[in-house]
Amino acid sequence: MSTIAGERADRDTDSTFALVLGLYLALLAVGPVVAATALWLGLGDDAVLYVVSLLTVAVVTGLGWLGTWRRPGLAVALGRSRARWFPALLAGGFGIAAILAAPAFGVLALVAFFFGLLAAVVPGPAMAFAARSRYTDVVLAGTTEYESFTAGWPDRARNRLVLALLPVFATGCASMAAAFWFEHDTWLWSIGQFLLPAATMPFNRTQAHTYSLSDAGIVRSIPFGKTVATWDRFDGYSSTDEAIVLHRHWDLDARFARDQIDDPETVLTTIDRFLPGGTERCERFYPGPTNLRP
Repeated sequence: MSTIAGERADRDTDSTFALVLGLYLALLAVGPVVAATALWLGLGDDAVLYVVSLLTVAVVTGLGWLGTWRRPGLAVALGRSRARWFPALLAGGFGIAAILAAPAFGVLALVAFFFGLLAAVVPGPAMAFAARSRYTDVVLAGTTEYESFTAGWPDRARNRLVLALLPVFATGCASMAAAFWFEHDTWLWSIGQFLLPAATMPFNRTQAHTYSLSDAGIVRSIPFGKTVATWDRFDGYSSTDEAIVLHRHWDLDARFARDQIDDPETVLTTIDRFLPGGTERCERFYPGPTNLRP
């Protein structure tokens, strides 16, 4: 048992968030700046536009970093809500709008599409992870950490999730295959882009992660930081021979395979401090004999 330091949310986290935010803004700015240079200033030489792109990335990233790193409240506010994923979606929408403008702007639209897509898949998600990590540090400041363990879902629960999502994955693959077979700009391509991530992203929840239990909630370590699920997000818990299950209404249950935890009974004792457990509580939300299945 240990107390998490109140100043754990240090300036390094703020600096990382500020850097990725600056890079995000810079990548979105490249397309419009290059287009303005070519169309308004008449400087359409490839070498000139290349230099303009590099300068835009350098200058806007620096300005974004300077304007953000001294404002830690921005990262905390973004990490507190699911709106932290909006910048990545916005950049993706920007890229799609750019490619739709290709008939009018030609290669300039392709430049905007490329950098918009790059912003959507690199600094956009990185900004969300950094903001979530910053918010997690604030939530955990001064709280007590009780237990730490590494576990994933038990095999049977993971297999059931595979069966449930297999039709979604197959439909996504079929739509993308049809798009390549017939024509690349068909609406089937868009369906596949959405269905494949929807079918594959939940499996990250089933993998083994390192968790810690604290007064604030359950902290999950991820490659880019950490996230916290506060105790009020769970309805209760149950336990079987295979798994410890924390139940949620509007999200996947958190499941921990007992055979992957060194001392599952100690973990259960800690969880019981914060959540109601047992059959009676779980039947209220999960009626029937399946409520205690791992």
